[in-house]
Amino acid sequence: VVVGGGVVGWSVAYWLKVLEGRRRHGMKVLVVERDPMYSRASTVLSAGGIRQQFSLPENIQMSRFSASFLRDINEHLGVPNEPPIDIQFQPSGYLFLASPQNAAALEATVQFQRDEGAQVTLLSPTQLKKKFPWINTEDVAVASYGLEDEGWFDPWTLLNAFRRKATSLGVQSCSGEVRAFVTSVNHTMTPAPLSARIKYVHVYMPDSLEYQPVACAIVVNAAGAWAGKLLEADGLPRALCQPPLPIQPRKRYVFTWHCPNGPGLSCPFLIDTSGAYFRRDGFAGNYLGGMSPSEEEEPDPSDLSVDHDYFQEQIWPRLARRVPAFESLRVRGSWAGYYDYNTFDQNGVLGPHPRLENLFLAAGFSGHGLQHAPAAGRAVAELVIKGRYETLDLRRLGWGRLVDGEPLREGGVV
Repeated sequence: VVVGGGVVGWSVAYWLKVLEGRRRHGMKVLVVERDPMYSRASTVLSAGGIRQQFSLPENIQMSRFSASFLRDINEHLGVPNEPPIDIQFQPSGYLFLASPQNAAALEATVQFQRDEGAQVTLLSPTQLKKKFPWINTEDVAVASYGLEDEGWFDPWTLLNAFRRKATSLGVQSCSGEVRAFVTSVNHTMTPAPLSARIKYVHVYMPDSLEYQPVACAIVVNAAGAWAGKLLEADGLPRALCQPPLPIQPRKRYVFTWHCPNGPGLSCPFLIDTSGAYFRRDGFAGNYLGGMSPSEEEEPDPSDLSVDHDYFQEQIWPRLARRVPAFESLRVRGSWAGYYDYNTFDQNGVLGPHPRLENLFLAAGFSGHGLQHAPAAGRAVAELVIKGRYETLDLRRLGWGRLVDGEPLREGGVV
């Protein structure tokens, strides 16, 4: 049972069937998604970017794997007699701007990225101005620019491609919410068990007071922003779920605007020194962007309403300072989506749970889950089927660092 039908969950389901391969032994895979219209899904409400510019080797390696996967997407996810998949990839690199106080750190990170095989170049303010004349380079000491395997694409198309292909391979899905579990501890008199196995998940169906018990050998928690809450569900022994999974929903706004004199086709996915970001959105002077708030200003995640003043007061001034043409932009729309935010170190938690023997985790990517979904899905499927990582060694992203209190800091969270 894969809990969560976003792009990570469907990637896990797809890879489970692919890696089962010719040895097919009747593995039944069920994806449970509580929001079948995906109206609140992080996948389809994201900005759709992919980049190599991270500070952790695991994140760079997952990005490189995913870029290769997307390049050959029809070989992987194409379905016979279906139209070819076009994720509308726009190959424009990410452009990170660094202030004088952050210049040395950016330069060191770029060298590390190159060592991992990423094609990234450094630009001085003069080079930056020559390549992108519309940028105000004041207070920019250096910039890093991705030369390949970076850009943006349509998240909805990728999600549907994974879902269609997985379904064609025999994966089943249902609309419902996993709210409770039955474990082996529920049937034992042991006062303080050291571990347990999940035997059933209880799926609550829409508009029904009943639930469907589903017997399972493996559970994958790919519940995104609600992955932490899932491990607080009824039936899970509290003592075995410690420390708690530090994944919370964090609301992030995306705004769209029009500016006829703004950057043209060469416009990158720009990350400003202030934290504001934007990219081209199609053609004809359309753009989208946003900015993550400070910890003190985190908005209430209980709904997906948009604070329009946040753009006017916080984002627009930063954008107009960096791109003078944006002084005359006109806002066209907005939406809000969720980051599955790992408060511990802003990185995904992958792999087996230490005390729930048949539970695997694939959540907490803090904004980069979409781009890492092909790699993360394969990694979890390898653990389930083969008992070890084979393609990428992602052991450091496991639960152990939570227990040991040793965070893996990612400097490239936007």
